[in-house]
Amino acid sequence: MQLPEMGDLPHMWTEDTPRGDPLLSFSFQEQTYGFFLFSLPMWVELLTFIVAEACLAALIGVLIYYSVVLHANTSTAYLVGFGVFLPFWIFAPQAAVHAMGISNKIFLFCICVISPTTSLFRITEAIFGFTPPHAKKSVGAYALYFGSPMLLICDPKTQKHVKASWSRIFWHLRRFVTYLFFAGMYQSLFALFPSFFPSFGGPTPDDWHSWEQIRNPWMWKDTILVAILFQVYLGAFGEGLIFFTTLVTQKQTIMLMENPMFESKSPSDFWGRRWNLLVHYCLKNGVYKPVRKMGGTALMAVLSSFLASGLFHEWILPTVFHDNAKLTFGTTSLFFVWQAVLISVEYSPLAKNDKSFLGFVSKLPLPVRTALVVISGAPLGHWFVDSYVHSEFFPQGQMVLMAILLTDKA
Repeated sequence: MQLPEMGDLPHMWTEDTPRGDPLLSFSFQEQTYGFFLFSLPMWVELLTFIVAEACLAALIGVLIYYSVVLHANTSTAYLVGFGVFLPFWIFAPQAAVHAMGISNKIFLFCICVISPTTSLFRITEAIFGFTPPHAKKSVGAYALYFGSPMLLICDPKTQKHVKASWSRIFWHLRRFVTYLFFAGMYQSLFALFPSFFPSFGGPTPDDWHSWEQIRNPWMWKDTILVAILFQVYLGAFGEGLIFFTTLVTQKQTIMLMENPMFESKSPSDFWGRRWNLLVHYCLKNGVYKPVRKMGGTALMAVLSSFLASGLFHEWILPTVFHDNAKLTFGTTSLFFVWQAVLISVEYSPLAKNDKSFLGFVSKLPLPVRTALVVISGAPLGHWFVDSYVHSEFFPQGQMVLMAILLTDKA
């Protein structure tokens, strides 16, 4: 495969970028489709941006170590953390990608979301004194912690990182390639069976946020199908980052996804132990613990964490989807507040009563409980996936996946 000219980067990566000849072709419903491999040049360029940003984060981590970490819970930490470093990570990535002319949604998401998100919450955890002990041992340890796009595992007894064996590293490589295949094949179903799967692109319909759509079971179905696609996307990118991180550092990282859409036992299990565990740990140290430290109840801390999650997802909208025909703010935060309500109900006294409906649900078989967890989030779920569905995010993302694509009429 021929590498693109530097003058073409990163503007060439669109859903219309030629992918060369398919490995094989077949006819389906009077149309011809081809099976294509992922774009290696796009992965190389994407990884280059991620690594460069991670190195920048590590350098900034040195400054944060001396100005915030070593002065946690002081006026210096509050002033420098909230006044300098948080604004930098909020505004600088967006300004940088616009200056470089980057328009591909996947590039915008990876550059403006991965390191900036972890950095924001690692700064707040440092301000309030919740930086992990192993990361505070030295400036080098903190630079590695702050710059790593994935969370390195540390033995709580020895406060040392867990070494990654070569078998573990190649296990992640196999999972990465497997995710590229299954994510691509699943997304291909959206084009092969358009009557069942939702379509991508176009402006948000006027009734998208209406009460009718909230209670529309067909909208629930579409939301769940897109949520599964989102899971395999995060799984693919997560395994790719885990493989590269373990390869470079020779240290194990946490898993990013633990099959939340098909194995969750409850809303808290979904968000706390299965969905995007990197963000979960960031929110736990950067929001939940500080709220508890300031005297907030567990319920207040949970609500604050989900509200913070909603706000940074709102921040993603103008950063990644700035050219969407229609952006709606506030609904994403409401979706996450709804998730906090579900978790609050889960831990309410009513749920502990075996004779209540919630007590009955807790004894149901796991597949049934998982289905109920997913369905409980579906009524407002389309508010969360709005910008991803009504943009070229997934069509452009298909470039880095193995995919079945329409080639021409049969």
